[in-house]
Amino acid sequence: MAIVRVELAKRPQEQRDAIIAGITRVLVENGAHTEGVQVILYELEMDVWGQGGLTYTERARKRQQAAQLEEKS
Repeated sequence: MAIVRVELAKRPQEQRDAIIAGITRVLVENGAHTEGVQVILYELEMDVWGQGGLTYTERARKRQQAAQLEEKS
């Protein structure tokens, strides 16, 4: 039995289904039984997840501002 826990940003259901199917497929290709694979997705809002002292919401905002400044140049 394999239990895979994945932390990621919120996604549409279609993407969640594809992620679960893909992870399951990789494990089955490496010897696991399909029914023995459990995949748990932990979806987080980007304003509670950070890197380098900034939330991902803030990082995205700064990238967008930089892109807008670049377009004006």
